[in-house]
Amino acid sequence: MPLFEYVCGKCGHTFEQLIRAAEAEKHVRCPDCGDTRVEKQFSVFSARSAAGPTPLPTGGCGRCGDPHGPCGLGG
Repeated sequence: MPLFEYVCGKCGHTFEQLIRAAEAEKHVRCPDCGDTRVEKQFSVFSARSAAGPTPLPTGGCGRCGDPHGPCGLGG
């Protein structure tokens, strides 16, 4: 089931809604004021891995971790 983010056109409340079918999206209401004038927002995709986060690179450059030396960004 996709999770979509919306903002209410009446009260400005932002909320998330699970949508089971394309037809159900036509009936989304603001949970605060009940208005149907909601606008779908762009959201960032997120995923989790069982391995955990990737460690940041380390090396010759203190800013970007490039093992070949300073990247020129300054320190």
